[in-house]
Amino acid sequence: MSKGERTRRKMIDYTAGIMEEHGPSGFGITEVLRASETPRGSLYFHFPGGKDELVEAALRHAAGQVEQSIAAAVAEGGGAAAVLGRLIDALARRQADADFLRGCPVASVALDSAAESPIGQVCAELYASWEAALAELLRAGGHRDPGALATQVLAVVEGGLLLGRVRRSRAPMDAAAGAVRTLLERA
Repeated sequence: MSKGERTRRKMIDYTAGIMEEHGPSGFGITEVLRASETPRGSLYFHFPGGKDELVEAALRHAAGQVEQSIAAAVAEGGGAAAVLGRLIDALARRQADADFLRGCPVASVALDSAAESPIGQVCAELYASWEAALAELLRAGGHRDPGALATQVLAVVEGGLLLGRVRRSRAPMDAAAGAVRTLLERA
């Protein structure tokens, strides 16, 4: 990895973390540059669109990590209930490891962005991608109406992450795991 790629990666990594904790309006470019030890000119070299372009890159990077968690849970095999149980557990551990300062890497951005804005559209795209991956898992498991069930599963997990963050507890994610099992049993 070249020095320029490392610099770009440092800015993205820092932005992804701070953005998940505080949303895109909760940090400034000066903070990103200081934390990533990057000169101001590097921002516009790597992200000519400025903060919005950096936010999008960080958002896609963080969402990609969730997609990797989904893929890892699927790769271990088993039915949809087992896969979703592992995924929810991984997300709960990720949240606890961050001392409950983080939850879903897309949620804080989605809540801080107008739905019709370019960043709001990226959030919608990422959620749709996760829903499609869940629907495919559920379709492969023979569930009826996998699209609607995927929406329900995502809504339950997102709610569990939000409550886990607010309550600083894993209990809401454990409850979400139980709710997802119930949804799958009834589907």
